Order: sequence, then structure tokens, then C-alpha cells
Amino acid sequence: MNEQKYPQFERLHILRTEALCSLRDRAFNVFPLFMENFSDGIISGCRMLTTPTRITLNQGMILHNGFVYLIQEPMSLEYAPTENYMMMKLIFTPPIETENFTQRNVNLILTDNMTLTDNEMEICRFKLKRGAVLRTRYTDFFDRATEFDTVNIINAPYAAVGGSTLAPEILRDFATEAGEFSLDAMDFNFCLSALNGAVMSVAQISFYIEHRLKTKLRETTNQILYDNLRQILSEIKDGNRREILGTRRRRKEIMLD
Repeated sequence: MNEQKYPQFERLHILRTEALCSLRDRAFNVFPLFMENFSDGIISGCRMLTTPTRITLNQGMILHNGFVYLIQEPMSLEYAPTENYMMMKLIFTPPIETENFTQRNVNLILTDNMTLTDNEMEICRFKLKRGAVLRTRYTDFFDRATEFDTVNIINAPYAAVGGSTLAPEILRDFATEAGEFSLDAMDFNFCLSALNGAVMSVAQISFYIEHRLKTKLRETTNQILYDNLRQILSEIKDGNRREILGTRRRRKEIMLD
């Protein structure tokens, strides 16, 4: 028999050990079941914010080695222009066992070391010129890869089945911009899914890219996925421009006749 017990919260009612264990099990065992088979990465939240001197990681949830970390308070670091790439990383420290708790700590650092170890996760990267201010607002989909003075989250991993993937906001920006043009059925269906705001797996994104560009991806890193989406968006825009020019030419020919 699979019993489902819920503690009764009543005035002057003492919660006994069994009830407290039930609370513990539901708090720490149920949610990981939703993340089963998911890769490490950001689950939700963790948006970036900048001021002229500080960069902040806001509240969110992150999956690492099967454990869900809650970023309950914003974490900030000072930054300065170096004109070299800097990476913001989360550092996951080994668990600390005490009599009453298992403590898992996560720290935030800013470093010019662009490699990652098993206990590190990239949150963003940027290259800042002297006299410039770091920004998190983008003029369009292509602007996300601007080399200088721009917070780049393309390589930040998002938790998904089958491997970490692109941030939903990047895919939503692609769909929003592509939606301003005439789309075929394949483009329309992909954009409709991206506008939903849910995390899309690497398999979903690469399936669309490979069929749209009629190619086979040898690697599926976030950067490769983004670069291919840039190519597709350029083709969508160029195709619509050619269609408009062709329509204008036909109108001129009709008028001449």
C-alpha cells in the first residue's frame, strides 16, 4: 500500500516526529522527482541586473549534481573595465555535515579564467571597455552576441532533459523578431513553442535547425545553437526582403505594360 500522509496543522497540536519527517520528505524528495533526467543548469529566475559599478544575480533556482539550490537573495559583485573577457561563475562547495543539518553553500565569483571545473557553472560573460557601462538590454537578437559592454548569457546552461540548453528568453527573442516576417509552417511552429517561454531541449532546437538549414550538427553547444539561429533569422529577413522587392518589380512591369 502506498500511503499518503499529511500533517494536521491545528492550534495547540504538537507535531510529532512522524509528522516532521513527512514535512521533510515532501520538501526535499518531491521536487527532485520533477527534475529527474534533467541536466545541470538554471531552472528559473537568475536574471542579471547591472549598475555602473555592480553586476547582480537575482533570485532563482539552479540544479547541480541532482540538488536544487535556491538563490533566495540577490548576489552582487563589483566589476571594472579590463577589455578582456570576464566570466561570472557560481562555485558549489562540498556539503558540510553537522549534527542537525547538511549545509550546501554556493558562492559567486568574477574571473578572467574562462574554463570551468565540475563544481563551477557559468552565469554570464562580458568584455568591458574603459569608460563604458555594462548593459543587460539588447536592441535585437543579434545584439546578444555583441563583443563589448554587453552581458552575454548565451553560454549560461539551462536545465533540460538530454543536456543543458539555451535560455528561454533568447529563444523568445528569436521568435518575437522572426514573427514580424512571413513564416513557413516549420518556422511558425518553432516560434510558437519558443514564445511559450518554457525551456526547450537541445533535441528540439537542433531538430529545427537541422531540418531548417538541411544540415547535421556535429556539436550542440549553446553557442553553436545560437549561431545557427542567427543564420536562420537572417535568412527569414532576407527572404522577406527579396519577396518585397520582387513584388515591387512585378508592379512596375504591370504599370509599364
